[in-house]
Amino acid sequence: MRSKNLLDTTNGRFLTFGLLYISEGIPYGFTSTAMVAIMRKQGLNLEQIGVFVAALFLPWAFKWAWAPLIDLIKLPRIGGRKAWIVFCTVMMIITVAITGLIDFAENFHLVLMMVVLNNVFCATQDVAIDSLAVNTLREEERGRGNGFMFGGQYLGIALGGGVAIFVYGQFGIETTMTYISGMLLMTLLFVLFFVKDPEANPNAPREPGLGSKLIQNLVAFVKTTYDSFWRSGPGPKLGTLLALLPMGTMALAYATLGTLQVDYGLDENQIAALTIYNTIASGAGCLVGGWLGDRYGLKRTLFVTYILTALPTLLLATQIQQLGLAAVPAALLYGAIIGHGLLYGMCFGVCSAVFMGMTNPAVAATQFTAYMGMKNLAISFANYWQGSVAESYNYSTVLYLDSLFILVPLMIIPFLRNREPKQLSAKDEALIEIST
Repeated sequence: MRSKNLLDTTNGRFLTFGLLYISEGIPYGFTSTAMVAIMRKQGLNLEQIGVFVAALFLPWAFKWAWAPLIDLIKLPRIGGRKAWIVFCTVMMIITVAITGLIDFAENFHLVLMMVVLNNVFCATQDVAIDSLAVNTLREEERGRGNGFMFGGQYLGIALGGGVAIFVYGQFGIETTMTYISGMLLMTLLFVLFFVKDPEANPNAPREPGLGSKLIQNLVAFVKTTYDSFWRSGPGPKLGTLLALLPMGTMALAYATLGTLQVDYGLDENQIAALTIYNTIASGAGCLVGGWLGDRYGLKRTLFVTYILTALPTLLLATQIQQLGLAAVPAALLYGAIIGHGLLYGMCFGVCSAVFMGMTNPAVAATQFTAYMGMKNLAISFANYWQGSVAESYNYSTVLYLDSLFILVPLMIIPFLRNREPKQLSAKDEALIEIST
């Protein structure tokens, strides 16, 4: 009996990419949240944990370097991008299982190596999933599709982070690793039985090996990628600039949020609870923002959500300035943080949908990954300046500046456009079929 391909229907596509992004979020949440807590409980010092966290993010920072492999090596005879997703998921399960057999304190460097390797496969899986999404989500579905994707990622982070910590506390490290591996195994089975890449073709000609054909395809790929960024109308050019700018206000979404909670005086349990509430709000925001984007237009929704993220940020800034951080009412602090999480989630999902509209499906893995990589660079820079300003001045100054800086992307958003393939020549369009 032939298995059903969920990518054939709208709801099936939403379900598929939501579940695939859950599978991305599980190892991300486990390594960045649960393992940090477990390592600290097993006696590792803060310096080791700092090295660990810095190292596990390296594959995500540099995934653009190998993203072109997904576009160049299409594997149509064995399932296309599905083959990449299956391979990476299998390797994620294997590396998690091996990590569970290692004593974290006695073999720290081996644990570090295995977790970095796990994140290499996780980041590569992310590239393949994004390429599949760009090629299968229809224009009128991109908002909701990205909402399900990033909402699923937030859920995966909660499952791999907070839930994993609970499992560890009740049953120990072996059961925790089994739980993580089991969750990944379920997503693997889902992909095997219910997902099929539309470009998969078991009768496709074999892909070229080393030689002139491969070099010719590589040259064609580079040219197509260049054209997709710089010769496909103003949309992708402005998209590149937008990706390097703040995505709404970000101080209440990253490192500043963590330090602010500690300096306010919240204990570990309060921070954990607030983090869970904030994660749920962010995931819900992704879904709401995606629905609004498809209903009222992605560009219009993006503009409004950028502005809305500044409201809780400015509210908290004025309260800190007037009362001092310690005197801010707890209800207002919680409300500002969770409200920002909801609005930032809306902004995040819509923004990624906008980038999808600028991406050439022929080089989707490379171009979309580049946009996301530039967005991560903007987040990294924001965390750097916000930490410096908070240390030299105060939190209210950080929050005021964070709200002020979104004026720059707001001036760009009205001029955003989808890519315009008609500007490519007939010869260039022929080069798009790289592997056929």
